[in-house]
Amino acid sequence: MQSYLSLIINALNFFPGVKTKAAAVAALLLAVITAWNGAAPALGLEGAVVHIPEWINATVLAALGIGAANQPANSAAKK
Repeated sequence: MQSYLSLIINALNFFPGVKTKAAAVAALLLAVITAWNGAAPALGLEGAVVHIPEWINATVLAALGIGAANQPANSAAKK
């Protein structure tokens, strides 16, 4: 089972570093939008709430997870 998981994670290791950084920026944007959505009703701006589909949250979370799982392989000393 361990080798199958490693095989899947390594297969998803395309654009190493770039994918992780893009996912981190996307996660920051999602956090800012979530904070705005929490504050907008209190400011009387109910119509300004931004609705993000759940598949976007799941995709960003998956990209961060893949980047974290591949970090040891990507940061290994080059010979």
